[in-house]
Amino acid sequence: MEKVFSLSNIRFVRDFLPIPSKDIERDFWNGEVLSDIRSMALNGRPIRIFRAGLRANRVLDRLSFGFDEVKLKGNEGFKASLVSSIAGIEVSAPIYLADMSFGSLAGIPNIVEAELADELNIISGTGEGGLHPEVAKHKRIFVQWASARFGVDINTLMAGVGIVIKIGQGAKPGIGGHLPGSKVTNVISMVRRIPPGTDALSPAPHHDIYSIEDLKQRIEALKEATGKPVLVKIAATNYVPYVASGIARMGADGIIIDGHGAGTGATPMVVRDNIGIPIELAIASVDSALRREGLRDRVTVIAAGRISSADDAAKLIALGADAVSLGTALLISMGCIMARTCHRGNCPAGITSRLTEGTKIVDYELAKRGARNFLVAFMKELGLILDYLGIDDVRKLVGRRDLLKGQCISHELAKILGINSDECEGPRLVYEDGQLRSPDYAIYINQLSLRGSPVIVSMGSNGPPEVEKPRKLLDWLRFDGAQVTKPAIDPYRESIDTRVRLMRDRLELSMPVIIKPPLKVSRDNIEILKLLVNVLALAIDLTGIDHIGETGGYLNRVFWDKPVDGLGALVIDYISIKHHIEGFRSLGIPMYVRVKPTVNLDELLSFLSRNYDHVYGVIVNDENSYGENGVFTEAFITNLDIGLRKLGIRYDVDVIVHMDRVRSSGDIVKLLALGSDAVEVGSMLERAIHGYTSLEDFTERSFKLMVGIKKEIALMLGAAGIYRLTSIIGNRELLRALDPKVKALLSIKVAGEM
Repeated sequence: MEKVFSLSNIRFVRDFLPIPSKDIERDFWNGEVLSDIRSMALNGRPIRIFRAGLRANRVLDRLSFGFDEVKLKGNEGFKASLVSSIAGIEVSAPIYLADMSFGSLAGIPNIVEAELADELNIISGTGEGGLHPEVAKHKRIFVQWASARFGVDINTLMAGVGIVIKIGQGAKPGIGGHLPGSKVTNVISMVRRIPPGTDALSPAPHHDIYSIEDLKQRIEALKEATGKPVLVKIAATNYVPYVASGIARMGADGIIIDGHGAGTGATPMVVRDNIGIPIELAIASVDSALRREGLRDRVTVIAAGRISSADDAAKLIALGADAVSLGTALLISMGCIMARTCHRGNCPAGITSRLTEGTKIVDYELAKRGARNFLVAFMKELGLILDYLGIDDVRKLVGRRDLLKGQCISHELAKILGINSDECEGPRLVYEDGQLRSPDYAIYINQLSLRGSPVIVSMGSNGPPEVEKPRKLLDWLRFDGAQVTKPAIDPYRESIDTRVRLMRDRLELSMPVIIKPPLKVSRDNIEILKLLVNVLALAIDLTGIDHIGETGGYLNRVFWDKPVDGLGALVIDYISIKHHIEGFRSLGIPMYVRVKPTVNLDELLSFLSRNYDHVYGVIVNDENSYGENGVFTEAFITNLDIGLRKLGIRYDVDVIVHMDRVRSSGDIVKLLALGSDAVEVGSMLERAIHGYTSLEDFTERSFKLMVGIKKEIALMLGAAGIYRLTSIIGNRELLRALDPKVKALLSIKVAGEM
């Protein structure tokens, strides 16, 4: 393999590394899943079918074919036919090996994929990293036409049997591909045709595809130039059934739909965990839409993202997919141990290593043997599932939702899936265990405050609710991602307006964030933060802080409970102000009332309608009261926003949220879409400055945290195709709930609902 990569001194990983036990149970790809895939990779034998649900909050795990788990001896044969078709090309099984780029992977896995596609008569995608000659030799590949066109020319397009136009992917909907510059070594530079050491940032949109009509032109042009079928790859987002319908009408031969949680080599964490909907809901809604419009027979529908077993595959096919895409599971069969260092290039298993001299790369024979064994065992398990169901051809399973039954799935969700279900209480919406941040998010805050830029991670999401326990209603919400019909905006290259105005245009913030320092912070630190909000055009909430320090021109950016020189905004407890409003009116400064979400909303709205000429806004403080008496902050904000709009005073009254459970920029964006104008960052700041060693260190961490939050907010907006932040405030259509109970509380559609 040294000749292939023109490298010397390569160290090969020639055996499977032990599966780490630390924290693996909180990973989607947990120890049990890894062990099963590893076992199949070692001996090529099926293990079990009709696996019991592994994750209580994952919808796909709450679907079953009605059989108890069957443990296999490993020598069972099956009678059913797995022969299928992908974009008119016959395959021995409905399997598409995922688009994973050369550069993201360390070369050998790309070659193994292509070889196995030829050998097993299935299909492999190449990803957007150009086409290495060792991969181009193989015929059953689909070459990717992505937004950056890395290494693409007519010779590249003529390789293989088809082309994939990549619009989006499940790990990062609405943004382009991202290969860190540290991984762009000489060989990657050659294949991608970019300078070594530079970040390979694909544009968020295709700059020749800004409408569904543009997409049709690209599809027709590629077909005309090559004579090959064309697939379109999209992420599963809010409007995926409408997008899929448009793609089918524009002449594509197939659609790859990549669900939330899908793996990737590098992605901003805030996008990975907050945008996109689960693949099972996307496939069901797309299949329904295509059938209703008479388009279903025109296209192959491929389900991608978090397919960990043949059981997952069978369920998705029954929900409406023609085939499934295997990515992460395939890498695990080659030796991946989910170390999640893909973006750094120091993969211990050598799967995603940075290609330089001395690199540790997975051995070709190990990867080939493991992946082949796994795919053979996977096919056997799928065939045995068909035998148990009494189906002799896998194509007859497509869309057979009548064979599926839900467990603890609500009537509304079952309707979207097109299945029958047992009604029961279902999953808990909020868990109270005293820990608001997982280890991932503790690291996230630390990196954000050290780097001042979006935190980059790899592989799929472990966030709530499917893996990590949900600790707030926000954890059940997904933000929108732009796909085809609403082009994304590239926040790395285009300007996105994150400004917001408060106090009836008296106060302009560079982003919708107000700093809320810990009560015990020192006087010197307060002075630094006050200076910081002036430099960054933010605001600071000093209510409850005794030492307010020196006054100055920037104090108009301060919220506090003491009137000082007529500057800033006076924050008064609602209980106090509603009985003594006349005494406060004479102060002549903007007044804000601080309330708990347990307050009577009708009374508050009545008070605001009578006094909004002097009361400029509401600060909702859920400290020590989240979920008290069944009242959640998110629901209170939603109903407050709706109530103010009905009264016609929404644009005269600011809604500011102080919520200790806010742990990321994604939470901030969701709170804005629910109806808030700004969010107080208290717990994030406290975490960022924890253990600071000097005033300089305190200043740098605080500054970089704010800069990083602003960049991540811009990233979220760009991913949704939004130029101005103000257009998302109270725009609940940008959100989707993963459970109907959340829909009822927040007036938000359920994911997959049309």
